[in-house]
Amino acid sequence: MVAISLVRSSNESLRNLPPHLSSPTAVFTGATQGIGLATLRQLAIHTVTPTCYIVGRSEAKVQEIIDELKELNARGTYVFVKGEVALLESVDECCAKIKGMLGEGKALDLLYMSQGFLTLGGRNETKEGIDTLLSLRYYSRLRFVYNLLVSAALIPPILTPSSSPKPLACGRYSQVYACSLHSTRIDPTLTRQTSSQPLLSLAPYPHVVSVLAGGKENTINEDDLDLKHNYGVLTSAHHGTTMSSLAFEHLARQNPAVAFVHIYPGYVRTNILQSGFSWPVAFFFKYLLQPLLTFLEIPLADVGDRQLFHATSARYPPLSSSSAPEAQGAPLPQTVQVAEGIDGKKGSGAYLATQDSDVAPSGTGKLMTGYRERGVSEKVWTHTLEMFEKVRGS
Repeated sequence: MVAISLVRSSNESLRNLPPHLSSPTAVFTGATQGIGLATLRQLAIHTVTPTCYIVGRSEAKVQEIIDELKELNARGTYVFVKGEVALLESVDECCAKIKGMLGEGKALDLLYMSQGFLTLGGRNETKEGIDTLLSLRYYSRLRFVYNLLVSAALIPPILTPSSSPKPLACGRYSQVYACSLHSTRIDPTLTRQTSSQPLLSLAPYPHVVSVLAGGKENTINEDDLDLKHNYGVLTSAHHGTTMSSLAFEHLARQNPAVAFVHIYPGYVRTNILQSGFSWPVAFFFKYLLQPLLTFLEIPLADVGDRQLFHATSARYPPLSSSSAPEAQGAPLPQTVQVAEGIDGKKGSGAYLATQDSDVAPSGTGKLMTGYRERGVSEKVWTHTLEMFEKVRGS
């Protein structure tokens, strides 16, 4: 556990640190309410001149948030990006807008994702044929990662001698290939210097943060990863969580200059327990269940503090974190150490963070160890690329 006092001390130091921490550029999805908004507020409070791109559906609602953020930090730049993040098409449009507004050669320090809702209903597909809830929990989040990371970092292709490469991304950045699950090879012609786009891999200390249920992994159906045929409420939750952790572990290995943090925030009082239900169920949650859970509740401001800590602290470094002071996270107090990654190795680039900024033990448990030994993380990422190709053509 990292004491909240140490978390706040770390955050308060950001103003006096290099520009990637004192004046970061960040993309927020799902930050129009709840945990995402609390994190956005803390970022505005504790940094000097942040630039924040806020993805949302309602311009009026985001404008209210921007007005509040300007009161917290008038020197910051806060930009509304209209998008329906359950749709991969809309994710692509949002990323294109962000790249255009940022301009050439600019780095992205933080991608922070917390979109989603709860429901007891069955599978509800978007027009793209993906379950809405699973898209919000997994596919749309990984599409943001793909768009803001892969084009420059050029995630290494996955090839086998028996398979012929199939291009999954191409254009000014050359090509990315993915074919099978066992061996990897990096094309030496694919270098991040070829990109002038505002991408995570260009930043000194970039972080991808996904707020969902890191540490709560469970068994997934490897033959039906998108749950087209075996959908269930709990199954969907398990797939979104476990696939996120597996994909992050894979991406951290292939992109050692970027840190990936999958977070379980604990019980936080937001309107998520009412937003996806009919009024009788929402009434039950709000007036009967929530009062009983008060003793478990974590104050929203504390959660926002911890989320900023997860995104900026030296506790969660990329695998190949630079030793240069200008490329480090916020310095650690003497009592806090670099976290163990999902694979149990200290500082390995992909992390499962708990509600008190500790390390979830599930990464080295029987389930995840078995998945790791059988190459399931690669299988999940290959499936993800195949879904992207099916829906978007690349």
